[in-house]
Amino acid sequence: MSKMRYGLYLGTTALAGLLCLDPSAAHAQAVPSATPFDPIINFGQTLKNNGIYFDAAYSETFSAVVAGGQKNGVMPIGHFSTAAVFDLETILGIPSASVHIGFDQRYGLLVQQIAGSPAGLLQSADAGPFAIRLGFLYWEQGFWNDRLDITLGRTNPTFDFAFSDISCTFVGQICAQPTSWYFNNANAAYPNSQWGGRANFQVTPDIYVRAGAYQHTADTGYASHQFNWGLNAPGVFVPAEIGYQTSYRTAQYPAKYDIGGYVDTAISNANPLIPGRNARGAWWAQFQQAVWRPDRNTNRSLWAFGGAITYTGNSNQWGQYYLGLFDQGPFLSRPRDTIGFIGSLYVNNSQITPAYNKEYDFELNYAFSIVPGITFKPVANYVVNPSNVNGGSGVGFKPHNAWLLGFQVAIDLGQAFEWPTFVPH
Repeated sequence: MSKMRYGLYLGTTALAGLLCLDPSAAHAQAVPSATPFDPIINFGQTLKNNGIYFDAAYSETFSAVVAGGQKNGVMPIGHFSTAAVFDLETILGIPSASVHIGFDQRYGLLVQQIAGSPAGLLQSADAGPFAIRLGFLYWEQGFWNDRLDITLGRTNPTFDFAFSDISCTFVGQICAQPTSWYFNNANAAYPNSQWGGRANFQVTPDIYVRAGAYQHTADTGYASHQFNWGLNAPGVFVPAEIGYQTSYRTAQYPAKYDIGGYVDTAISNANPLIPGRNARGAWWAQFQQAVWRPDRNTNRSLWAFGGAITYTGNSNQWGQYYLGLFDQGPFLSRPRDTIGFIGSLYVNNSQITPAYNKEYDFELNYAFSIVPGITFKPVANYVVNPSNVNGGSGVGFKPHNAWLLGFQVAIDLGQAFEWPTFVPH
């Protein structure tokens, strides 16, 4: 599965049949010929024949604090993404080369504007002022039949490190990294971008080693249009990871296991509450394993997944630990539906938030696939001991345990119209 589609899916929709980098799964159900949509379907194929791959997606999420927190209220968040890949081998004859570009627009209310606390949920970071942003613009180059793959340009580590295929099936929890990632380093996440890149080496078809380096850019939220391309930076963000990954196509019970870490050298991210410490770091380990698959000819399967990430230096949290289950095609008559459950424990830095040492978050969702590419997903989040991971409660009292109920509607044009997905040569 291409990074283009991953970018479209960050906080947007379930991966529904796209797990474990199996591009063929996206188009397993063919659209009958001679339909009114044939010109649109053929549009994607025409672009592919000319070396261009295009996709666009939109989601609207409504979350309501119905009990606990600071006060009750509804938080709508809209998210539109579009991206293209230019296959330079087809266009210009440059072997194993491609250019990737993506734009992002999102708006809405943050959870702390209603609940009085970020509460460790993505709704605390996934909104922003209405603006179109450059999500990424980078060159990708493969060597030795793509055994070595390098990206370089305006990018970020979101797609490549501590990433889980299952993660963005959740609305309020992990996507694309464990949620605490975004609160414990000062490197900007998608759709913010900075100068950087990564190198991926396939030791075997299933084992990879990956490392990157990125210009340190403080996360300015979503206010920036991401066209400030200056080179001045107070430090560098350096992640690395080693992993094992199989797919529906290559294994009866596909899996992904990875371990890694990062160092953020920027002095400017030192927390004044903990003097004498400047840089931040982290270590993580994650797994996702299919434990049941009744028919290898389909993607129906039950997955167990989980992970742990611990932080060093002056981070706001000491760690996050999570476990969950994900069911792809829970009913034979509903092969594209999914069910997801996850529980997370956040261990907060007691030197920064002494009143909020631990927080527990839980999410349950069910994704109804209305037609390929259009999903309706009811979701429930329960937060025990809501804490403000940015330091301080943000309200004049300790928020009560919070219930958030809502739903997400997601549309992916690439899936709906079976547009081809870029796969490196």
